[in-house]
Amino acid sequence: MISNHDNHAIIIKRPKKAVKGHHGGNWKVAYADFMTALMAFFLLLWILSGSDEEQLRGLADYFTPAAVPLVEISGIGTEITARKEPESELDPVAASTPTGPQEVGPMDEDSSETRTGAVNPWLELDQETTKPEEEAEQTLEQQLAAAQYQIEESFATTPELKALSDNLMVSLKEDGMTVEIIDLGERPMFDTASARPSEELLDILGELAPAIAELPLEIRITGHTDAHPFRTSDGYGNWELSTDRANAMRRAMLDKGIASHRIVSVAGVAAASPLIKTDPKDARNRRVTIDLTLPPQQWTE
Repeated sequence: MISNHDNHAIIIKRPKKAVKGHHGGNWKVAYADFMTALMAFFLLLWILSGSDEEQLRGLADYFTPAAVPLVEISGIGTEITARKEPESELDPVAASTPTGPQEVGPMDEDSSETRTGAVNPWLELDQETTKPEEEAEQTLEQQLAAAQYQIEESFATTPELKALSDNLMVSLKEDGMTVEIIDLGERPMFDTASARPSEELLDILGELAPAIAELPLEIRITGHTDAHPFRTSDGYGNWELSTDRANAMRRAMLDKGIASHRIVSVAGVAAASPLIKTDPKDARNRRVTIDLTLPPQQWTE
């Protein structure tokens, strides 16, 4: 039997077994990833610091996906601009808002661009193509077209001349214009067997003169008759009559303001060049032709 003074707590110590190996290597992987990212970041800063604006724009284009709007970098830490296209041509908001690059970052204090956005390349192109310049002189083709329009418009809109529009034929050619004033029978341009112009002819000429006065062209006037034989007792016939009518036209044109040096030829050809070739006796063959052409010295220019 054991006595009470020998009754005491018994403490049993169990030695821990030593664990072989390390505690784990996950932290090393995370640390390596961090150092790699940090190295890449500093490498990127080093590349950007030594690149000019063109190289930076090339880098931006290279790393921009095709489906994402292009991004233009105009300076490191100064401005990044994105190109925005209008949703619809009929959208009033899109139509009234510049569709060029819009600013999404701060700008340099020395930048000349405004806070509303960077320069729109499409607007720049439009300004270049529509930039006002000194008005160039009209080409001969434009002058002739304008003269023809002026003549035809006058006869179409003026009541007094509208009835005479059928007596007038205006046609353009490569080096000038031809005007035919035709006798329709019921409205003769000259008195019968005479070289005296009728009032209708003078009215027509009054509208023609302003339109052709400024054209830089020579004027040739040719008189025509029909094939009806005509001869007076003193031998005066169609040839003399057609020539006198051409000369009467010359005098009337001078009275209407045409410069005398512009008229370089006056001739009569009787019925040798009919307008209605199938019927030389047709009244429309009685006419005066005003031929406007470039001077010979300009033909070779």
